[in-house]
Amino acid sequence: MYLTSILWLELGIATLIAIGILWTKVEYGLFLYAFALGFPDVALPIGATINIRIDDILIFIFLVRTILWTPAPPTQKQKNIFVWQAIFFVACALSIVVETALGNPPGAYECAKMAGCVVILLVLPRLIQSERRLQFFLCGLMCGGVALVFQIRIHLGDSSSANIVNFQELKSAATFSTWNPNTMGQVAILFVFGAGLGAILFSKSPVSRILWAGLAMGFALVPALVFVRGTTLSIAAGFVLFLALSRRWKWVLVFAAVCVCALLYLHARRPELMEDATSVNLSTGEGFSHRFDRWGMAIQGIQTQPIIGHGFGQELPYLMLIGSEGRAHDAYLAVWLELGLGGLLLFLILIFQFVRAGFVLFRNFGYQDQGTMILALIFTLCLDSLGLPTLYWEKLPTIALSLAIAVVGLCERNVLELEMKEIQWSTLETAAPRA
Repeated sequence: MYLTSILWLELGIATLIAIGILWTKVEYGLFLYAFALGFPDVALPIGATINIRIDDILIFIFLVRTILWTPAPPTQKQKNIFVWQAIFFVACALSIVVETALGNPPGAYECAKMAGCVVILLVLPRLIQSERRLQFFLCGLMCGGVALVFQIRIHLGDSSSANIVNFQELKSAATFSTWNPNTMGQVAILFVFGAGLGAILFSKSPVSRILWAGLAMGFALVPALVFVRGTTLSIAAGFVLFLALSRRWKWVLVFAAVCVCALLYLHARRPELMEDATSVNLSTGEGFSHRFDRWGMAIQGIQTQPIIGHGFGQELPYLMLIGSEGRAHDAYLAVWLELGLGGLLLFLILIFQFVRAGFVLFRNFGYQDQGTMILALIFTLCLDSLGLPTLYWEKLPTIALSLAIAVVGLCERNVLELEMKEIQWSTLETAAPRA
């Protein structure tokens, strides 16, 4: 189709109107951003490894808005997280500068991925400063999650069952073209966390509780049904931790029953794949997708330069050079390998900031559920990071962490407002004349 000057003008006006709506009505933009996460294949490829999606464009618009229209300053607990996040980012950036000066710069994919995560951390917590905006985001996230499940079902329906000989092939068949199979687990963690927040923020009616609990359990089962085994166990452990800390013992039994039903369903539908996925040997590492071998090679690489590391983005090139089959598939080993012992300590301190913020909310009776949810999220991400680079500049876990930072800010502002009202009330009582 030939685009005339008038059509270009109309497209430009429509684009400006759309940007204007997103600029002034941020909640609609947040809904669209979260909803777009459920359509990973709607992407424009840039080079061989980088893809630009709708959510990437929206986050850039949000970034410009944040720069030109400064939102309210972060709270004290948010500042603590931001400071340590900034220190860790500076350590990565300095590593890139040193590597570039030595003539061995990291790949564009690693740098672009880190830059995208930094923008998400800078923008989302500062935009989501009201429960209304967070609710819009969560509604978009749930819509995107449901759409994603339908797409996974279509992928599996398009694949011939006769050609799938092991669970790895089934996992790959369910995966989107712009994702790797392990990303399916990361997005499931995000959706489960979002459903948990929805159960806290929306009405407490029986229908609402059943709806959000059903969404959370449904999204938790997605990685299990496509045999993303490590993340399945991490989500299950985080789910049980949340229910136990919040003393919802009846829901523990319900969740256990759902898990048993899922296992029976998989065994009945695909017994050979189920047997293949559960055939593991803890002593030899057989059945762990060569994790033990990769961890051993990563430890070997760490031992050569344990203090300063090999440089940001050098994990894959270095491990391939010394004979590994690929990445270490462990966030802690990856950070240590690339940034050295100092970088690993910074990484652990950063994780501790989230744990501390969640624990503070957990001790506050009014925000105990929010604190419990954050603790369960961090526990899940940390556990998943033992077998994957989940917490090391990965987009979907970064969005989940950004939501956690936003929740911390919302709760802290509410507490400060309540304290100010109590102070004002006490002042009025003191100043009132006594009869």
